[in-house]
Amino acid sequence: MGKILIHIIPAIAIGFLVQIILHELGHLIGGLITGWKFLYLQIYKLIIKREKHRLKIMIVGEVGYRCIMYPISISQGAKLYTMGGCIMNLISSIVGLLFLVFASVTLVMWLYIWSFFTFGIGLFIMNGIARIEKVCNDKACSNLLRVDKHSRLCHNAQLIIARHLMNGLSYSEIGEEIICLCPDIAENDIEAYQAMLEYYYYLDINNHIMMRQALNKIRSRDNISKELLYSLELELIYLELLLSLRPLDSLHNNTLLNSVGEKISCYDKNGDIHSLRVRLVYDAYKQESAGNSNIAIEILSKNIEIIKKCNCIYEGEKLFCINQLKRVIMTIKDYKAYAK
Repeated sequence: MGKILIHIIPAIAIGFLVQIILHELGHLIGGLITGWKFLYLQIYKLIIKREKHRLKIMIVGEVGYRCIMYPISISQGAKLYTMGGCIMNLISSIVGLLFLVFASVTLVMWLYIWSFFTFGIGLFIMNGIARIEKVCNDKACSNLLRVDKHSRLCHNAQLIIARHLMNGLSYSEIGEEIICLCPDIAENDIEAYQAMLEYYYYLDINNHIMMRQALNKIRSRDNISKELLYSLELELIYLELLLSLRPLDSLHNNTLLNSVGEKISCYDKNGDIHSLRVRLVYDAYKQESAGNSNIAIEILSKNIEIIKKCNCIYEGEKLFCINQLKRVIMTIKDYKAYAK
Protein backbone atom coordinates (compact mmCIF):
# COMPACT_ATOMS: atom_id res chain seq x y z
CA MET A 1 0.00 0.00 0.00
CA GLY A 2 2.87 2.37 0.80
CA LYS A 3 4.23 1.90 -2.73
CA ILE A 4 0.87 2.95 -4.16
CA LEU A 5 0.61 6.04 -1.97
CA ILE A 6 3.93 7.49 -3.10
CA HIS A 7 2.71 7.30 -6.72
CA ILE A 8 -0.55 9.21 -6.18
CA ILE A 9 0.86 12.73 -6.60
CA PRO A 10 3.14 11.84 -9.56
CA ALA A 11 0.22 10.04 -11.24
CA ILE A 12 -2.00 13.09 -10.85
CA ALA A 13 0.69 15.48 -12.10
CA ILE A 14 1.66 13.33 -15.09
CA GLY A 15 -1.94 12.57 -16.03
CA PHE A 16 -2.84 16.26 -16.00
CA LEU A 17 0.28 17.38 -17.89
CA VAL A 18 0.01 14.71 -20.59
CA GLN A 19 -3.66 15.49 -21.23
CA ILE A 20 -2.94 19.23 -21.37
CA ILE A 21 -0.21 18.58 -23.95
CA LEU A 22 -2.50 16.26 -25.91
CA HIS A 23 -5.24 18.90 -25.84
CA GLU A 24 -2.98 21.52 -27.40
CA LEU A 25 -1.58 18.99 -29.87
CA GLY A 26 -5.18 18.28 -30.85
CA HIS A 27 -5.63 21.93 -31.80
CA LEU A 28 -2.35 21.76 -33.72
CA ILE A 29 -3.28 18.61 -35.65
CA GLY A 30 -6.80 19.88 -36.35
CA GLY A 31 -5.39 23.15 -37.65
CA LEU A 32 -2.75 21.50 -39.83
CA ILE A 33 -5.32 19.14 -41.37
CA THR A 34 -7.46 22.11 -42.43
CA GLY A 35 -4.57 24.23 -43.74
CA TRP A 36 -3.87 26.50 -40.77
CA LYS A 37 -0.31 27.65 -40.04
CA PHE A 38 1.45 27.14 -36.71
CA LEU A 39 2.51 30.16 -34.65
CA TYR A 40 3.25 28.88 -31.16
CA LEU A 41 2.32 26.39 -28.48
CA GLN A 42 2.37 27.33 -24.79
CA ILE A 43 2.42 24.95 -21.83
CA TYR A 44 2.51 26.92 -18.56
CA LYS A 45 5.42 29.34 -19.19
CA LEU A 46 7.16 27.27 -21.86
CA ILE A 47 6.75 28.51 -25.43
CA ILE A 48 7.57 26.65 -28.62
CA LYS A 49 7.17 29.11 -31.47
CA ARG A 50 7.83 29.23 -35.16
CA GLU A 51 10.52 31.70 -36.10
CA LYS A 52 11.09 31.90 -39.85
CA HIS A 53 11.91 28.30 -40.84
CA ARG A 54 12.80 26.90 -37.42
CA LEU A 55 11.33 26.38 -33.97
CA LYS A 56 12.44 28.39 -30.97
CA ILE A 57 11.93 27.57 -27.29
CA MET A 58 11.55 30.35 -24.73
CA ILE A 59 10.25 30.97 -21.21
CA VAL A 60 7.79 33.83 -20.60
CA GLY A 61 6.29 35.40 -17.48
CA GLU A 62 2.62 34.83 -18.34
CA VAL A 63 1.09 31.44 -17.55
CA GLY A 64 -1.07 29.89 -20.25
CA TYR A 65 -2.07 26.76 -22.14
CA ARG A 66 -2.77 27.39 -25.80
CA CYS A 67 -1.94 26.50 -29.37
CA ILE A 68 -2.11 29.52 -31.65
CA MET A 69 -2.34 29.16 -35.41
CA TYR A 70 -3.44 31.49 -38.20
CA PRO A 71 -5.54 30.93 -41.34
CA ILE A 72 -4.37 31.35 -44.91
CA SER A 73 -7.63 33.18 -45.67
CA ILE A 74 -9.62 35.40 -43.30
CA SER A 75 -12.78 33.49 -44.25
CA GLN A 76 -11.28 30.03 -43.65
CA GLY A 77 -13.22 27.57 -41.48
CA ALA A 78 -11.91 26.95 -37.95
CA LYS A 79 -14.08 24.05 -36.74
CA LEU A 80 -11.40 21.35 -36.52
CA TYR A 81 -8.77 23.75 -35.20
CA THR A 82 -11.13 24.96 -32.47
CA MET A 83 -12.42 21.54 -31.40
CA GLY A 84 -9.27 19.51 -32.06
CA GLY A 85 -8.24 19.64 -28.40
CA CYS A 86 -11.54 18.20 -27.19
CA ILE A 87 -11.41 15.47 -29.82
CA MET A 88 -7.89 14.50 -28.77
CA ASN A 89 -8.85 14.35 -25.07
CA LEU A 90 -11.85 12.17 -25.88
CA ILE A 91 -9.89 9.74 -28.07
CA SER A 92 -7.03 9.42 -25.57
CA SER A 93 -9.52 8.88 -22.72
CA ILE A 94 -11.22 6.06 -24.64
CA VAL A 95 -7.82 4.45 -25.22
CA GLY A 96 -7.05 4.79 -21.51
CA LEU A 97 -10.40 3.24 -20.57
CA LEU A 98 -9.78 0.27 -22.87
CA PHE A 99 -6.46 -0.35 -21.12
CA LEU A 100 -8.16 -0.15 -17.72
CA VAL A 101 -10.85 -2.63 -18.73
CA PHE A 102 -8.99 -5.13 -20.89
CA ALA A 103 -5.24 -4.86 -20.21
CA SER A 104 -3.49 -6.74 -17.44
CA VAL A 105 -1.40 -4.11 -15.66
CA THR A 106 0.14 -3.64 -12.23
CA LEU A 107 -1.69 -1.63 -9.59
CA VAL A 108 0.82 1.23 -9.95
CA MET A 109 0.38 1.32 -13.74
CA TRP A 110 -3.40 1.15 -13.26
CA LEU A 111 -3.16 4.30 -11.09
CA TYR A 112 -1.29 6.21 -13.80
CA ILE A 113 -3.70 5.10 -16.52
CA TRP A 114 -6.68 6.00 -14.31
CA SER A 115 -5.27 9.50 -13.79
CA PHE A 116 -4.66 9.83 -17.53
CA PHE A 117 -8.22 8.73 -18.28
CA THR A 118 -9.81 10.94 -15.60
CA PHE A 119 -8.05 14.15 -16.65
CA GLY A 120 -8.80 13.40 -20.30
CA ILE A 121 -12.51 13.13 -19.60
CA GLY A 122 -12.33 16.19 -17.34
CA LEU A 123 -10.72 18.36 -20.02
CA PHE A 124 -13.14 17.05 -22.63
CA ILE A 125 -16.13 18.05 -20.47
CA MET A 126 -14.54 21.35 -19.41
CA ASN A 127 -13.97 22.41 -23.03
CA GLY A 128 -16.69 20.41 -24.76
CA ILE A 129 -19.62 22.00 -22.90
CA ALA A 130 -20.03 25.66 -23.89
CA ARG A 131 -19.05 28.05 -21.07
CA ILE A 132 -18.15 31.73 -21.00
CA GLU A 133 -18.10 32.44 -17.26
CA LYS A 134 -14.33 32.61 -16.76
CA VAL A 135 -13.13 32.24 -20.35
CA CYS A 136 -14.82 31.56 -23.67
CA ASN A 137 -13.97 27.86 -23.96
CA ASP A 138 -13.53 25.76 -27.10
CA LYS A 139 -17.17 24.75 -27.51
CA ALA A 140 -18.51 28.26 -26.86
CA CYS A 141 -16.07 29.63 -29.43
CA SER A 142 -17.03 26.91 -31.91
CA ASN A 143 -20.73 27.72 -31.47
CA LEU A 144 -20.10 31.39 -32.20
CA LEU A 145 -18.07 30.57 -35.30
CA ARG A 146 -20.80 28.27 -36.61
CA VAL A 147 -23.77 30.62 -36.26
CA ASP A 148 -22.20 34.04 -36.78
CA LYS A 149 -20.20 34.81 -39.95
CA HIS A 150 -18.99 38.14 -38.58
CA SER A 151 -17.65 36.48 -35.43
CA ARG A 152 -15.76 34.03 -37.66
CA LEU A 153 -14.31 36.97 -39.59
CA CYS A 154 -13.19 38.65 -36.33
CA HIS A 155 -11.83 35.37 -34.94
CA ASN A 156 -9.66 34.76 -38.00
CA ALA A 157 -8.57 38.39 -38.11
CA GLN A 158 -7.43 38.14 -34.49
CA LEU A 159 -5.17 35.21 -35.32
CA ILE A 160 -3.73 37.00 -38.35
CA ILE A 161 -3.10 40.00 -36.07
CA ALA A 162 -1.37 37.63 -33.62
CA ARG A 163 1.02 36.64 -36.41
CA HIS A 164 1.86 40.29 -37.12
CA LEU A 165 2.38 41.01 -33.41
CA MET A 166 4.74 38.03 -33.14
CA ASN A 167 6.69 39.44 -36.08
CA GLY A 168 7.20 42.69 -34.17
CA LEU A 169 4.54 44.95 -35.69
CA SER A 170 2.65 47.25 -33.35
CA TYR A 171 -1.09 47.84 -33.75
CA SER A 172 -0.72 51.04 -35.76
CA GLU A 173 1.65 49.27 -38.16
CA ILE A 174 -0.78 46.39 -38.70
CA GLY A 175 -3.44 48.83 -39.86
CA GLU A 176 -7.11 49.51 -39.22
CA GLU A 177 -8.44 47.48 -42.18
CA ILE A 178 -7.91 44.20 -40.31
CA ILE A 179 -8.28 45.54 -36.75
CA CYS A 180 -11.35 47.79 -36.88
CA LEU A 181 -13.88 45.06 -37.68
CA CYS A 182 -16.05 45.13 -34.55
CA PRO A 183 -19.69 46.17 -35.13
CA ASP A 184 -21.21 49.07 -33.16
CA ILE A 185 -22.15 46.70 -30.33
CA ALA A 186 -20.01 43.72 -29.33
CA GLU A 187 -22.46 40.86 -28.78
CA ASN A 188 -20.03 38.13 -27.68
CA ASP A 189 -16.49 37.40 -26.52
CA ILE A 190 -14.99 37.30 -30.02
CA GLU A 191 -16.44 40.68 -31.01
CA ALA A 192 -15.55 42.15 -27.61
CA TYR A 193 -11.92 41.12 -28.08
CA GLN A 194 -11.99 42.71 -31.52
CA ALA A 195 -13.20 45.92 -29.85
CA MET A 196 -10.22 45.68 -27.49
CA LEU A 197 -7.86 45.35 -30.45
CA GLU A 198 -9.52 48.37 -32.04
CA TYR A 199 -8.95 50.26 -28.78
CA TYR A 200 -5.25 49.32 -28.84
CA TYR A 201 -5.01 50.56 -32.41
CA TYR A 202 -6.47 53.99 -31.56
CA LEU A 203 -4.37 54.12 -28.39
CA ASP A 204 -1.32 53.48 -30.55
CA ILE A 205 -2.14 56.41 -32.85
CA ASN A 206 -3.15 58.56 -29.83
CA ASN A 207 -6.77 59.10 -30.88
CA HIS A 208 -8.52 59.57 -27.51
CA ILE A 209 -12.02 59.96 -28.94
CA MET A 210 -11.95 56.77 -30.98
CA MET A 211 -10.27 54.68 -28.27
CA ARG A 212 -13.12 55.52 -25.89
CA GLN A 213 -15.69 54.70 -28.59
CA ALA A 214 -14.01 51.33 -29.18
CA LEU A 215 -14.37 50.32 -25.53
CA ASN A 216 -17.95 51.63 -25.44
CA LYS A 217 -18.86 48.94 -27.98
CA ILE A 218 -18.70 46.44 -25.11
CA ARG A 219 -22.01 47.47 -23.53
CA SER A 220 -23.71 44.30 -22.36
CA ARG A 221 -21.48 42.18 -20.14
CA ASP A 222 -23.77 39.16 -19.85
CA ASN A 223 -22.15 37.33 -22.78
CA ILE A 224 -18.56 38.34 -22.03
CA SER A 225 -16.07 36.19 -20.10
CA LYS A 226 -14.49 37.38 -16.86
CA GLU A 227 -11.02 37.24 -18.38
CA LEU A 228 -11.99 39.74 -21.06
CA LEU A 229 -13.97 41.90 -18.64
CA TYR A 230 -10.91 42.15 -16.38
CA SER A 231 -8.88 43.39 -19.36
CA LEU A 232 -11.64 45.89 -20.14
CA GLU A 233 -11.66 47.20 -16.57
CA LEU A 234 -7.88 47.65 -16.63
CA GLU A 235 -8.04 49.64 -19.86
CA LEU A 236 -10.83 51.84 -18.49
CA ILE A 237 -8.51 52.55 -15.55
CA TYR A 238 -5.73 53.33 -17.99
CA LEU A 239 -7.93 55.85 -19.80
CA GLU A 240 -8.78 57.51 -16.49
CA LEU A 241 -5.09 57.84 -15.68
CA LEU A 242 -4.23 59.22 -19.11
CA LEU A 243 -6.92 61.89 -18.84
CA SER A 244 -5.80 62.80 -15.31
CA LEU A 245 -2.21 63.23 -16.48
CA ARG A 246 -3.10 65.98 -18.92
CA PRO A 247 -1.54 69.41 -18.19
CA LEU A 248 -4.95 71.10 -18.14
CA ASP A 249 -5.91 69.14 -15.00
CA SER A 250 -4.52 71.42 -12.31
CA LEU A 251 -6.04 69.50 -9.39
CA HIS A 252 -5.20 65.85 -8.81
CA ASN A 253 -7.94 63.52 -7.73
CA ASN A 254 -6.93 61.56 -4.62
CA THR A 255 -10.22 59.66 -4.71
CA LEU A 256 -9.28 58.44 -8.17
CA LEU A 257 -5.93 57.19 -6.88
CA ASN A 258 -7.51 55.20 -4.06
CA SER A 259 -10.24 53.61 -6.18
CA VAL A 260 -7.86 52.86 -9.04
CA GLY A 261 -5.38 51.14 -6.72
CA GLU A 262 -8.07 48.80 -5.43
CA LYS A 263 -9.29 47.97 -8.94
CA ILE A 264 -5.80 47.23 -10.24
CA SER A 265 -5.19 44.75 -7.43
CA CYS A 266 -8.43 42.96 -8.45
CA TYR A 267 -7.90 42.92 -12.22
CA ASP A 268 -4.11 42.74 -12.53
CA LYS A 269 -2.87 39.59 -14.30
CA ASN A 270 0.61 38.45 -13.35
CA GLY A 271 2.95 38.24 -16.33
CA ASP A 272 0.63 40.11 -18.68
CA ILE A 273 2.40 43.04 -20.33
CA HIS A 274 -0.78 45.13 -20.61
CA SER A 275 -1.45 44.72 -16.87
CA LEU A 276 2.15 45.75 -16.23
CA ARG A 277 1.68 48.87 -18.38
CA VAL A 278 -1.40 49.95 -16.42
CA ARG A 279 0.25 49.27 -13.06
CA LEU A 280 3.39 51.21 -13.98
CA VAL A 281 1.41 54.23 -15.16
CA TYR A 282 -0.58 54.11 -11.91
CA ASP A 283 2.64 53.99 -9.84
CA ALA A 284 4.06 56.90 -11.86
CA TYR A 285 0.84 58.88 -11.50
CA LYS A 286 0.91 58.45 -7.71
CA GLN A 287 4.40 59.94 -7.61
CA GLU A 288 3.58 62.70 -10.07
CA SER A 289 0.44 63.70 -8.17
CA ALA A 290 2.50 63.90 -4.98
CA GLY A 291 4.84 66.35 -6.69
CA ASN A 292 7.57 63.77 -7.39
CA SER A 293 7.68 64.07 -11.16
CA ASN A 294 11.32 63.02 -11.38
CA ILE A 295 10.59 59.80 -9.48
CA ALA A 296 7.61 59.13 -11.74
CA ILE A 297 9.80 59.49 -14.83
CA GLU A 298 12.47 57.31 -13.23
CA ILE A 299 9.94 54.52 -12.52
CA LEU A 300 8.79 54.49 -16.13
CA SER A 301 12.26 54.83 -17.67
CA LYS A 302 13.71 52.05 -15.51
CA ASN A 303 10.88 49.67 -16.36
CA ILE A 304 11.07 50.46 -20.07
CA GLU A 305 14.60 49.06 -20.01
CA ILE A 306 13.42 46.00 -18.08
CA ILE A 307 10.58 45.36 -20.55
CA LYS A 308 13.00 45.64 -23.49
CA LYS A 309 14.97 42.71 -22.07
CA CYS A 310 12.04 40.48 -21.08
CA ASN A 311 10.82 37.53 -23.13
CA CYS A 312 7.46 38.23 -24.68
CA ILE A 313 5.42 36.12 -27.08
CA TYR A 314 4.28 39.15 -29.05
CA GLU A 315 7.15 41.53 -29.76
CA GLY A 316 4.67 43.99 -31.25
CA GLU A 317 2.77 44.17 -27.95
CA LYS A 318 6.03 44.83 -26.14
CA LEU A 319 6.83 47.66 -28.56
CA PHE A 320 3.31 49.05 -28.12
CA CYS A 321 3.57 49.10 -24.30
CA ILE A 322 7.04 50.66 -24.38
CA ASN A 323 5.76 53.42 -26.66
CA GLN A 324 2.83 54.01 -24.31
CA LEU A 325 5.15 54.42 -21.33
CA LYS A 326 7.37 56.79 -23.32
CA ARG A 327 4.30 58.84 -24.20
CA VAL A 328 3.36 59.09 -20.51
CA ILE A 329 6.91 60.27 -19.72
CA MET A 330 6.50 63.03 -22.30
CA THR A 331 3.12 63.98 -20.78
CA ILE A 332 4.65 64.28 -17.32
CA LYS A 333 7.49 66.39 -18.71
CA ASP A 334 4.99 68.63 -20.51
CA TYR A 335 3.03 68.97 -17.28
CA LYS A 336 6.18 70.05 -15.44
CA ALA A 337 6.90 72.67 -18.10
CA TYR A 338 3.27 73.84 -17.97
CA ALA A 339 3.37 74.12 -14.15
CA LYS A 340 6.42 76.37 -14.32
